[in-house]
Amino acid sequence: MSVAESLGAVVKAFPQAKLVAFADLSARMILTSAGPMMMTQEHLDRLCDQARSSFDDPMFSLCVGAFGEPNAAMLLGPANLRLFLRSEVEPADALCCICDPGIDLAAFVTKIRETLESITHDG
Repeated sequence: MSVAESLGAVVKAFPQAKLVAFADLSARMILTSAGPMMMTQEHLDRLCDQARSSFDDPMFSLCVGAFGEPNAAMLLGPANLRLFLRSEVEPADALCCICDPGIDLAAFVTKIRETLESITHDG
């Protein structure tokens, strides 16, 4: 299954996921995305920058001491949540997601973690 097909399968399984994007954080680039939310490349680049900023935030150093290296971050907004998940194997690989707040977050995180690791191992 291609990366685009894998992302499409996530969106199909979770209609509350409005955008699921695969990013190369080291290149600061969204490589491909799926979902009903249409975004310009400029907006996708900003989403990737938000993911990088989330993982580079000085407050994360507190989490590293307590929980180990963080591989997930979430930004809550009034209309949606943004979830960033970094690969444990290849930290430059990440999924950047925009979802409705009513999503089953536990099930969604399980699905995107499986998807990301599959993409990372197949790539």
